[in-house]
Amino acid sequence: MTDKKKMFRIIGFVLLVILFVSVTFFSLELFKLNVIPNKYLVIAYSILSLVFLSIFLYVFFGKSSVFKGILLTLVALCSVGFLLAKPYLRETYEFLESLRVEKDGYLTYSVVVLKDSSYQNVRDLMDKSISYLDDYVEEIEQELLIDFEERIAQNFGDLTSSLLDREVEAIVIESASFDIAKSNIEHFEESVRVLHTFEVKISNEILPDDEENKEEEPDILKEPFVLYISGIDQYGNVKSVRGRSDVNQLAIVNPKINKILLVNTPRDYYVQLHGKTGLRDKLTHAGIYGIDMSMHTLEDLYSIDIDYYLRVNFNTLINVVDQIGGIDIYSDKAFTAYTNGKVHVKKGLNHFDGAAALAYSRERYAYASGDRHRGENQQQVISAIIDKVTSSEVLIKNYNNILNSLSKTFQTNMEVDTITSFLRYQLDKMPKWKVESISVTGTDSRNYTYSMGMKYLLYVMEPNLQSVNSAKEKIIEVMNEN
Repeated sequence: MTDKKKMFRIIGFVLLVILFVSVTFFSLELFKLNVIPNKYLVIAYSILSLVFLSIFLYVFFGKSSVFKGILLTLVALCSVGFLLAKPYLRETYEFLESLRVEKDGYLTYSVVVLKDSSYQNVRDLMDKSISYLDDYVEEIEQELLIDFEERIAQNFGDLTSSLLDREVEAIVIESASFDIAKSNIEHFEESVRVLHTFEVKISNEILPDDEENKEEEPDILKEPFVLYISGIDQYGNVKSVRGRSDVNQLAIVNPKINKILLVNTPRDYYVQLHGKTGLRDKLTHAGIYGIDMSMHTLEDLYSIDIDYYLRVNFNTLINVVDQIGGIDIYSDKAFTAYTNGKVHVKKGLNHFDGAAALAYSRERYAYASGDRHRGENQQQVISAIIDKVTSSEVLIKNYNNILNSLSKTFQTNMEVDTITSFLRYQLDKMPKWKVESISVTGTDSRNYTYSMGMKYLLYVMEPNLQSVNSAKEKIIEVMNEN
């Protein structure tokens, strides 16, 4: 055997070992992700085995040195390719894992005083009167670490008015409730200041009656299921367990006929909160009591069971749009965005970055139909994102950045195996989904709410019961279609 043949065999053996190791590590991540259908895996690994065997035989027994060199170069490139692809699979799995609801969440509380008061820190409130709701009292008292006169409020309206009316020196209020006060009480934000903020760690527990009545999860590849999509009006990490839900979309998915029915419920719909008596409230306010309250309230409204939920926030939209290089949207009207005065939408085609896309999707005051037109805008934004993300060039170039930007801005109670099984089904069958959208309607009104009590009249949408009943019938129809 010549020295040249020995050299080729040694190099070939080393490169084939490297290829085998890289394929093994890649395969471990691939099988862990469990997204690729088995029929594709069988074909892919059969071809790979034949290629591997052919290269082995030719490198060790072939005669053409030039062809051997080409094959060895190919082996080296394939090894590098598998090694580079492995992190993508791992990051995809970690991203799916991050969607799961964490065992523990948190609530952010603020100690709030009047702006013209002389108090500079919590210690200044020693022996003063402080009001808060009868919620996590022990944790609040442990955080303050001072002696004070306790005043328990019945609702958020009583809590805030007790401070504004100077009945107490300070209040302790959760961030979602603070946002409601700032949005609904005139000059509230200008009249107060935050003295101190702190977090209370709590368990992400479902409501007590769920454990007893919880049914076995549906087989989402064979049985219809209902997904609740909740868009909360917050930035940052979605781990906060409370927040006003400005987007309330039910997706009724029937895999038997590959049909999805989207049911939109306006944020200000005046509904009875689940398990509460007396005053009704805005649907968006249900979110300040937790995602489960929103889910159960919608279940009561439509007489259905919701199987899963998906929570997203403002950063979800901003990050995605920025990472894919913006989106193009056609607007039928020119306006300056109500939620962001820096965003000026022109009539016609607009190129939006993340902040502009968010402002456009939240706009309702520029339109006579308000919430209904806002829903149409949101559909435009979602469609534009899908069109851009499904571009292979954008996806390949920005894959890691997209996953990183979405981290902790999504949250779901769906298991990773359930998500991957649905993705695997999509890749295997490639079904064409028919999507139908409906929205319940109502009339503008003003009324008192459960969360704010009898002190503040708020804008609400009085439900049109005929549209609610029609939505119920449509949901049943889609669920029962075969």
